[in-house]
Amino acid sequence: MIKRTISSTLILVIVSLTIYFFRAVGCVGLIFLAGLLTQWEFYKLLRKIGQKPLIFTGIFCGALLMLGSFYADRPNLAVPSCAELLYLSISIVVIQALLSHSLEMSKNCIMSTIVGIVVPFMCCFPIALCHEMSRYGLSNNHYVCTLFWMILVTKCCDIGGMFAGKYFGRHKLAINFSPKKTVEGLFGGILFSNCVGIILLFFCRQWLPHGLGTGQAIILSTLLAIFSLVGDLVESVVKRLADEKDSGTTLPGIGGIFDLTDSLLFSIPFGVLYLKYFVHYSYFIAKGVYFH
Repeated sequence: MIKRTISSTLILVIVSLTIYFFRAVGCVGLIFLAGLLTQWEFYKLLRKIGQKPLIFTGIFCGALLMLGSFYADRPNLAVPSCAELLYLSISIVVIQALLSHSLEMSKNCIMSTIVGIVVPFMCCFPIALCHEMSRYGLSNNHYVCTLFWMILVTKCCDIGGMFAGKYFGRHKLAINFSPKKTVEGLFGGILFSNCVGIILLFFCRQWLPHGLGTGQAIILSTLLAIFSLVGDLVESVVKRLADEKDSGTTLPGIGGIFDLTDSLLFSIPFGVLYLKYFVHYSYFIAKGVYFH
């Protein structure tokens, strides 16, 4: 517990200082770093399962994807879109595997490498959100607070689920994937996420998207909590197949970076899509502003 507390405090200090001094660029840098480290640990787990991903090729392609999502929307730069970079990444992996002239090599590395590229691809969504919000008149402070809101709401599902599962858990949720998770823990996590989401909305309303009212916050908090479970279960499956308790040893008391980011991989991209299609639009259309 002491090691976990020290690691958590250190992470909080580093993240806070980075965001304080570098604002939106700091957020993007942290996402970029976390995405690559998570991908690295994911590939190492796949190696322990018996797969042979092209680790450095996959990480190179992942870095291109995330950089592309940051620079693609700048009108003075001819940068390929994220979809185009994803196509190029897959092509690079396939060509490298085929050039090995080994059927076994191709079978073991193509799919595992491409699956690993999904990790940085998921990170493209919160990175691209920076430009998405500025395009519609929202500042970097809006971006930082919105991202912080989604991350905190998601992680609070983990905290609420842990306590609710410990004291009230009776019915197993996914016994084959994660035996400790319970239905009661899930509902406890959703409830805690909703409470934190509403409290943060009350104190930070001026720095959150204007269309994010109480009703929208409850809906989004609930969905973020549910999607955080999806990411958590995906990591649990991979770790069980690899016969590992943690994804790594980078963070004493916590495990690896993947253990920290697993619940965010599916929830934050979904949150970005929800904001784009159900919050921003509802606000601007209500004000009589239409997009072209």
